[in-house]
Amino acid sequence: MRNFKTQLFIFLNLISCISLASNEPQSNKNSLVNKLNQILLIQEEDKPGVSVLVKKNNEVIFKLSKGLANKGKNLAINSNTGFRIGSISKPFTALAIMTLEEQNKLSLDDHVATYIRELPVNWKGITIKDLLSHRVYISDDFFSDSNLNLANLSTNQDVIEFISSNKIKVKSQPFDKAIYCNSCYVLLAEVIAKVSGISFSDYLSDNIFIPANMKNSYIVEKGVTMKLSDALNYAKTESFFGINQYTTGAMAQVSSIEDLNNFIIALKEGKIISHKSLSLMTKVHSDTGDDGTFGLGWIIGWGDEPFYSHGGSQDGYQTELFFHPKHNLEIAILTNGGDDTYAIQAKLMRAIITHYN
Repeated sequence: MRNFKTQLFIFLNLISCISLASNEPQSNKNSLVNKLNQILLIQEEDKPGVSVLVKKNNEVIFKLSKGLANKGKNLAINSNTGFRIGSISKPFTALAIMTLEEQNKLSLDDHVATYIRELPVNWKGITIKDLLSHRVYISDDFFSDSNLNLANLSTNQDVIEFISSNKIKVKSQPFDKAIYCNSCYVLLAEVIAKVSGISFSDYLSDNIFIPANMKNSYIVEKGVTMKLSDALNYAKTESFFGINQYTTGAMAQVSSIEDLNNFIIALKEGKIISHKSLSLMTKVHSDTGDDGTFGLGWIIGWGDEPFYSHGGSQDGYQTELFFHPKHNLEIAILTNGGDDTYAIQAKLMRAIITHYN
């Protein structure tokens, strides 16, 4: 199974050639819809599937769900079916931080150890902005493949205890030496809980999900199971890689394609954070080399045609959320069938991008 970094590298190469027209006639829209429908003929109704959204100029020009959410119940995917969205959770965590910054409850330059007192002295100087932009080196990441045995039933506190070990080295990184960091976003979730005085999941619900009318969205944490209507991993299990993990902030969110449509609207209308804060988030703050350039919670593509986006990869769940502000284009794709549905996802992305190239 591909990991997130591999998916990101493929995605960035795919996007690099994008060049979009600001407006298009109805015949062009129909042509794209026909292309996407043709690709989705590959998707079998009785296999794990996909949920797709394409918006142009604030209009939904394509929305379709196909395949199974749950094989055991023969439950089909629809636009309200929740999927685990993997690392697309990170922009939501970053947005929650920005709401607290806008309320003057924290500063992006605050040291993370100010809020998480368990962190040892070598975390001194690491800021919230460092965490948001992946500019933190941790010598042994809790989320590495070699530590998979630690992940089963783990919570954020397990991550904090692990990275607080004397043997774990940590340091802030220069702009061009950033390293993609899941543990950083777990720490951000804990900062949100400490500053707000409520749980991370409740804070996201109150400040993002409810304002954005994201009725199918929630956080999978300890004591929370997926809803009966949600898309299971490979349409058969709640677990991924054979484990159940309850860490939040980096990859624990469930959302539907309808929720992401409502989220796109709310974000663009300034209902979650101000346009000024979103502009700050979508500037380049770090460079991870082949893994891409990052803003605050977003993957950033710059040059003649800037965009911001994020993808997710969590066993069978493969997901994309993409914004191209200059040309008013947004794409969201959620899948639960591993390599088979990722191949469809990639074809859909390629068809959309080449259509506007």
